[in-house]
Amino acid sequence: MHDIPDFAINRRTLPDGTELAFVREGAGGVPLLMLHGWPSTKRIFYRNIGPLAQAGFDVIAPDASGWGDSPPSPHGYPDPVRSVHQFIDLMALLGHERWVLAAYDFGSFSALDMVNRFPERVIRQLIWNPMVPFLPDAYEQAGCGGDLMKENQSLSSHITDHGADPDGFAGRFADDEARKAYVRGFYQGRVWRDGGPVLRLAAEGVFDDEAADFHAEPFGDAESFRASINYYAALLQPELLYAPPLIAQRVGTETMFLYGEADQIIGRIVTRRAEVAYDRIVGPFIVEGGGHFLSWERPGIVNGALISLCRDLLKGGRP
Repeated sequence: MHDIPDFAINRRTLPDGTELAFVREGAGGVPLLMLHGWPSTKRIFYRNIGPLAQAGFDVIAPDASGWGDSPPSPHGYPDPVRSVHQFIDLMALLGHERWVLAAYDFGSFSALDMVNRFPERVIRQLIWNPMVPFLPDAYEQAGCGGDLMKENQSLSSHITDHGADPDGFAGRFADDEARKAYVRGFYQGRVWRDGGPVLRLAAEGVFDDEAADFHAEPFGDAESFRASINYYAALLQPELLYAPPLIAQRVGTETMFLYGEADQIIGRIVTRRAEVAYDRIVGPFIVEGGGHFLSWERPGIVNGALISLCRDLLKGGRP
């Protein structure tokens, strides 16, 4: 049996009328905003929140609007750019003007927009198995050319399945159990394209049935599931984005970069691209025994990385 913490769920209503649910531990410490990806919620950080709070962080792990414990927004289904503005509003309500970021997957999309749109807000960041900046010419010149989206689509149909017709795709599932079974495959391995092999995002065996059920449970709800896949719709239909994303420029924010080597969907080539795209990079570091969901798979590595990255801040207290 897993010893999964039972954190209190906090809620705040933002100036735009959106309500966000979040876990907060360690108030008064160094502000740390943790951004989940798909198919995850704030629960993906439940092995990090306690140790990081004890280390001196004020850990804030929200559910994006419409996901998990966050109810649907009056503004409709979310997208990664609108979420940036909502996360900033949440941090302001909690008394923070600047913070450290930790993110992966779609959370890294929001993090990328945040550090480029509001660089004064982010002190530094830790990212893993992320979406890297869209800099095709620079990558080609450096010998690591290619397009992450196209590379993923060559392995999997899930981006198109989720994003081209999200209403139709969400309607394929008969009930909560069907939705949860689909999501469990992203943790335990699945066939990503008809006729293809079973591929894994996570290291084999890390997510047993209990762990996979824990993370899939929030997506059983039909409205939450539909809201979550709108992030994919915004990838394929940019007109759905709150604003044009700032994801096609180099990043000046100090960035520690981890890559979970068991990830069979996001390829290791992102580490080479990271060296091109991030001007102040720490790493990249390859993490064995973990994949896409490093915060859950190798929590000690992620916790230690954040503590090391922010050692000066933790000594001096809140920035």
